[in-house]
Amino acid sequence: MTGESEKPRLIVVERPRRDRRRVLLADRDRETASALSRAANASDRVCLEYASEPRAAGALLKGQQWDVLAVDPVDAADFDFLHSVKRTHRWLATMIVSRTWTPEFTSSAMRCGADGLLFKPVAPAEFLDHALLLATQANERRQREQKRVLAIGAHPDDVEIGCAGTLAKHRAAGDIVHILTLSRGARGGDINVRSLEAQRAAQILGALLKFGNMADGHIGEGIDTIRIIEDAVADLSPTHVYTHSLDDTHQDHRAAHAATVVAARAVPNVYCYQAPSSTASFQPNRYVDITDFLGAKLQATSAYESQVQRVRDLHPDYVIAEARHWGRFAHHVLAEPFRIFRQVDQDAERRLQRADDVPSASLHEPARGGAHSAAAG
Repeated sequence: MTGESEKPRLIVVERPRRDRRRVLLADRDRETASALSRAANASDRVCLEYASEPRAAGALLKGQQWDVLAVDPVDAADFDFLHSVKRTHRWLATMIVSRTWTPEFTSSAMRCGADGLLFKPVAPAEFLDHALLLATQANERRQREQKRVLAIGAHPDDVEIGCAGTLAKHRAAGDIVHILTLSRGARGGDINVRSLEAQRAAQILGALLKFGNMADGHIGEGIDTIRIIEDAVADLSPTHVYTHSLDDTHQDHRAAHAATVVAARAVPNVYCYQAPSSTASFQPNRYVDITDFLGAKLQATSAYESQVQRVRDLHPDYVIAEARHWGRFAHHVLAEPFRIFRQVDQDAERRLQRADDVPSASLHEPARGGAHSAAAG
């Protein structure tokens, strides 16, 4: 029994949860660190973890999500560490807590982009209040700037083939990424195997995966599909949606596109990706440079071990060849192509892509849904 004959419903595979604001303290002064840790443990607003030096804190930053990093820098290497953190952790607030009062020290603190500065001895209550303020400000900045991305595919591996590089790029920029797969791909193999492969691919891309539990080959464009997508849209409130193109010979892909257009009618930015069954009518006018994210795409597509031999588009050589082919249209080494269905947030797109996309009016017809060129994307 495959389970695909059941009434379609939205299934969440995993959902991360966070409670108190998380503060990481890197301080060689164990006495101060101990006092601040005791105060945090007694608080219901802050969770504090301690590292004896910035190098140890750097290892913790890679594997967990934090709101505030507090550091007592003692040399140039510590300031360099803080500066690198600001570059790689876009919305992490940084705070310096030090006994040094010199103008040179303050100047170094400003140059490394620290969000807050406290001088020792510091009262634990003052430290916690300041950390909470910085965390709140960082969260507000995140809400203003962070993109919420929903990628929709009819079957496992559709999203990875069409836009895995772009999704990896979104995650690297600090954006939230969800993947909605409408079916478990029963026609392409064992649904349990394919579901596990989809989960592995989503983990590689740093995405939250959801299944729609619809029947492979029988996905319609009507109310059942629309409601599943509407649930995913309501859960995330996406700023960007990536979905199938209407220019496709697969009935499930076409239905997914049609249902997305209805369910995502309030989403400001909607893009259509290429699938193995796309027709020659698929003419992209937006190209995303994935040169630095091809590795992530190869890992995500290779997660579908049961499909690599039967689906040429999952083979590493084909993935690379496709990226090179589309890259030549946009002066990139490697790129993914999209058809703009709707694009409203043009200024934000320019900031995200950093000139990844170039005008393509000379190559293709105008985009459906508005006269936006890929330069705005």
